[in-house]
Amino acid sequence: MTFRCQQCGKCCSHMGELIRIEEKTGPMKFRIRFVVTGNEMDVIVDEDKQALFRNKELNASQPDACPLLRLEKNKQAVCTIHHTRPDLCRIYACFRLLVLGPDGDHGGRVKDGTRFFSTMNADLRKIWENEIEGVIIPDETAWENFVGGVFEQAGYRVVK
Repeated sequence: MTFRCQQCGKCCSHMGELIRIEEKTGPMKFRIRFVVTGNEMDVIVDEDKQALFRNKELNASQPDACPLLRLEKNKQAVCTIHHTRPDLCRIYACFRLLVLGPDGDHGGRVKDGTRFFSTMNADLRKIWENEIEGVIIPDETAWENFVGGVFEQAGYRVVK
């Protein structure tokens, strides 16, 4: 099944913790910084989204959201820098928990609506198999907190 974005905005609702606008470098051009790694990159607001970008309503109501995310009138979430968005955003498909390595790179994720962990990282796979897989915690929030705690204890960052 091919992933199709539903434009719910959940993916970016906490990315403000990871992505910051450092400076405006042109009329619709910005230098952003990844908080975890300190890496910076230039992005440009897509031409067809410039009017939408000027609306700061979402930033006021959801301060943890990506500073480049906006909601259209129909409440669909839109990335205003879709054409120049970071690699982390490009590889995203809905997650329940996103596990980032110490350098801020994508490590793995628990898919939305599941307790299935997907990773190409052997160390993360081992942590999952030895400490998480098979643990019975009926409450979903408690389970997420447990999983997040295990990965964070091992030096990873977890985004819900």
